[in-house]
Amino acid sequence: MSSLALLLLVGCKPLVVPPCSETSETACFKGVFRSLLGAPIEGMQICAPELAEVDCTETDANGGWRLPGLPRDTNVVLTAEHEKYVPSAFPQNTEMSWYDWYKVGVPKSSLEMNANRLDVEQRAGTGSLLFLTWEGLNTDGIDTPNVKDVELTVRGGDGRVFYANGLGLADAGATATQGNGLGGVLNLDPGIIEVRLEAPEGRCADETIFHYPADADGWIPVPILEGWNTAIDVQCPVAP
Repeated sequence: MSSLALLLLVGCKPLVVPPCSETSETACFKGVFRSLLGAPIEGMQICAPELAEVDCTETDANGGWRLPGLPRDTNVVLTAEHEKYVPSAFPQNTEMSWYDWYKVGVPKSSLEMNANRLDVEQRAGTGSLLFLTWEGLNTDGIDTPNVKDVELTVRGGDGRVFYANGLGLADAGATATQGNGLGGVLNLDPGIIEVRLEAPEGRCADETIFHYPADADGWIPVPILEGWNTAIDVQCPVAP
C-alpha cells in the first residue's frame, strides 16, 4: 500500500473528491479510488447493502464517487466491487462523513498470494480483514506515516493473523506490523468480530479514523462478510 503522495506523482490526474450535499437527517460519504500505481479506478461500484433506500453508485473517470442519503450517526458498511480488484467492505459511522475517503484498490491476486505465503488454504464461506496503522488522519489525500511494531488481537474469530512485509505481502515470520503498517486475518467466519491493536506507545483507536468506534478498552467491532475483504484504518500513538 504505497503512499498516495507517490500515487499522485505517478497518476497524473489530481485527486478530485466530488461535492455532496447533506441535510439535518442524512449524511453523504464521498471519496476517490486509485490503483496501486496511481491510476484512477473508473467503474468501481459502491453500495450500502444494508440500506435498501440508498442507491448504488460508480466511480467516475477520476475515480471519484459520492453516496448521499445515509442516516445520521449510524454504523454502516459500504461495499466496493470491481472485476479487477478484491471486493472490499468498509465499516464506518456516518458521523465521519466530513472525512473524505482516499482508497486504493487491492489486486485480486493478493489474497491468494497471502494464503500461499502462509501455507493456508482459503476456506469457502469465509471473509477476510486487512488493516493499516497510521499516525493520524489523511485529510487531503496525502498519507500520514504508518506505525510499525503494532500487534493485533482478535476476539470472536479464529482466522489466520498475519503481518505484511515491505512489499505488502504476508510474512509468515512477522509478529507485528512492519514499516508499512499493514496486516490482516484470513479465513474469518461471517459475523462481527472484535479486534484490538497495541502499539509500543500504547493502545490504538482512541481516535476514530476508518472503522466503527472502539469501546473503552480499545476493542473495535468489525463486520466480516462472506466473500468480502473488510478494510479498516486505525490511528496508533507514537513517541513525541
